[in-house]
Amino acid sequence: MAGGVELGFAAAADPEDAWRLRSAYFPSKLGGRPAWLGEDGLPGPGALRCARCQQPRAFLLQLYAPLPGRHDTFHRSLFVFACRGAACYRLPGPGGPLCVFRSQLPRRNRFYPEEPPPEEPPPGPVAPPGRLRSGVRLCRVCGCLGPRACGRCHRAAYCGTEHQALDWLRGHRHTCGQAGDAGGSPAGPLPGGLVFKVFDSAM
Repeated sequence: MAGGVELGFAAAADPEDAWRLRSAYFPSKLGGRPAWLGEDGLPGPGALRCARCQQPRAFLLQLYAPLPGRHDTFHRSLFVFACRGAACYRLPGPGGPLCVFRSQLPRRNRFYPEEPPPEEPPPGPVAPPGRLRSGVRLCRVCGCLGPRACGRCHRAAYCGTEHQALDWLRGHRHTCGQAGDAGGSPAGPLPGGLVFKVFDSAM
């Protein structure tokens, strides 16, 4: 690997440009929900739990980082998840509070066309991502695999009991079963700054 460092700076996204944060536009972004590159081999709830406190790690950022000159990494994204508990960063031993997942695809794949996406917004409103194209549901809070469903409406999906309880307190108890409520909570996904507010204040 050649030496050198690339620096990136986080900037607030214009709501009108939210379409650029979808998987088909290969974004690098901080906070919110992950825009998964592919649909195969996504980490399940168990892989996202902190090995020290057993709480689900939160999505921190993703970086689009293709490797030139390799057929299998024409598209390549890194997804970083971090525990929100400050104490986990002070404990020694393996299985730390951070984890990184890699997803990569060749140029010819079953998810995206070979040519770059158009630099214009898609027609019609952009719906919140509640499930993958394969039909697999995603957690309303974090955007990771959601094998657990709300026992009342059976439509809202969650990665586990922690995010189900959090979403219930954030408003799902008032909108449960209403049309259009299955994709995401009314307050939207937890942005990185809000997810880690408790962590930042505890350091």
